[in-house]
Amino acid sequence: MDFLNKIGTKAGETFQTIKESDATKKAKNYAEIPGLSLQVGKQEGIVKKAYEEIGKAYYKANKNNPDCAYADQMKIIKEALDKIAELKAEIEVKKNYDPSADEEVAEVIEPEETSIVVEGK
Repeated sequence: MDFLNKIGTKAGETFQTIKESDATKKAKNYAEIPGLSLQVGKQEGIVKKAYEEIGKAYYKANKNNPDCAYADQMKIIKEALDKIAELKAEIEVKKNYDPSADEEVAEVIEPEETSIVVEGK
């Protein structure tokens, strides 16, 4: 039994050494990176949304002010919004497209009565 106790003790020591090894610590450390990266992405999303809200509020407040600090960007946004509206209207036309409305009604033309004179021999 003394032999089994020694093996058990040695196995416990080996496990403890592996548990505390640099490689194990490094692996555990790297395992935390994806979770932290997700948290970073979430925070960046919050910042992006806040920036967008500020930008939309500024645009609404200054869209008709030609002397505002971002007049060039305001013009670009207005042109893009106009184009978006135009494209959406075109999409609606295509959604409501009825191919049967394109069929031309064929006009029936009656043959003219003509008299053909055939001279006899």
